[in-house]
Amino acid sequence: MPKVVDHEQRRQQIVDTFLTLVERGRGLEAASSRALAAELGVSNSLLWRYFKDMDAIVERAYREVVAHTNARIERGIAGRHGLDAVHALIDELMPVTDASKAEACVVVAYWAAKTRDGHSYVEPHDCWRTKLVAFLEEARGMGQVADDCPARVLADAVVDIVDKAQVEYVMAGDDRLALEARDLARAIVRLH
Repeated sequence: MPKVVDHEQRRQQIVDTFLTLVERGRGLEAASSRALAAELGVSNSLLWRYFKDMDAIVERAYREVVAHTNARIERGIAGRHGLDAVHALIDELMPVTDASKAEACVVVAYWAAKTRDGHSYVEPHDCWRTKLVAFLEEARGMGQVADDCPARVLADAVVDIVDKAQVEYVMAGDDRLALEARDLARAIVRLH
């Protein structure tokens, strides 16, 4: 009798292992299809029974990363208001912890995959931008920023700085750049 395999469970195992390899190896190079198959103890060809190609694994991993990031953000901003919440959100988005650095690797790889296939998936950025706008408007109401503070423009600037920090971390692997980007995002908000 053939072995019954839960395909969704196997896909999840592949993605979880991919994310572990990225985090452990500090980058996508550590999560090649060969390394992934070896870590799982399966043949390389078995991966392609569950995913079309490596881009499909990266896309699924991206969705996992977004879910992890959103959960971490919710914990980080819980009970915070105004500028305190803005700073907490900025801190959670920047690649400054082992988890957020691994997430940045997946995010940037996903952007590259989406560039190749001509599609886009920006909902997380819109969600984070919306949260930033709400917190900045709250900060305005609390007198923490000027009445004419351009909340949407500042939120866009912060998200752009986060995106740049993720790309720079992935390309250079330099923690200092992400910390400087975090300080820049905070300073831009503070100036208003």
